[in-house]
Amino acid sequence: MKKSFLFIFIAMLFVISGCSKKSVDIDAEKAAIKKVLINETSAYLKQDLVAVLDAFVQEEKAIYISVGSQGYREIIGFEDITKYFRASTQSDWSAYSDYKVEKSNWNINISGNNAMVYFNQTMHFKMNGEPMDTHSKEIRFMEKIKGDWKIVMLAWIDMSFFEKDVEGKTF
Repeated sequence: MKKSFLFIFIAMLFVISGCSKKSVDIDAEKAAIKKVLINETSAYLKQDLVAVLDAFVQEEKAIYISVGSQGYREIIGFEDITKYFRASTQSDWSAYSDYKVEKSNWNINISGNNAMVYFNQTMHFKMNGEPMDTHSKEIRFMEKIKGDWKIVMLAWIDMSFFEKDVEGKTF
C-alpha cells in the first residue's frame, strides 16, 4: 500500500510539473527582439549580406515591403529577398557616410512565438558630404524559431517623402 501511494504521489508530481506553463520573461524577449532589429539595420548599413539575411526567416513566407520616394516595393520569399539584398550590398555606397540611427517609440506585442513590432526610425547621414535625414515608420512581424527571433515581414515606410501629409502623427 505504501509503495502504491508513493508511486501515485510521485506520478502526480510529474503530471503537475508537466502541466505548469513556463514563465516567459517578456522584458528579456523584447530586448532580444530589439537586438535583432538593431543588428539588422547595422548590418544593412555596413552592406553585410550574411548578417542581414541572418535576421530573416529563411522561408518563402518572408516578406519585404518598402514605400517611399522610389515608390512601392514588395518582395516575397527568402530567395528573392536574398537577391534584393545581394544587389544592395554590391552597390556603390561611397557617397554615403557617417550614419547615425535612432529608433524610438518602440511597440512590441508578443504572443507565444510571434511578435508584432512597430517603431519610428530617424537616420542621420551625409551624402556627398552634405547632412541628410530620413524618418521612417518601421513594422516587423517576428517569429521565434529554435530560440531566435527572426523577421518574417519587414515594412519600411519612408516618411520623409510624406512629411507634409503626416506631420505630428506617430504610432
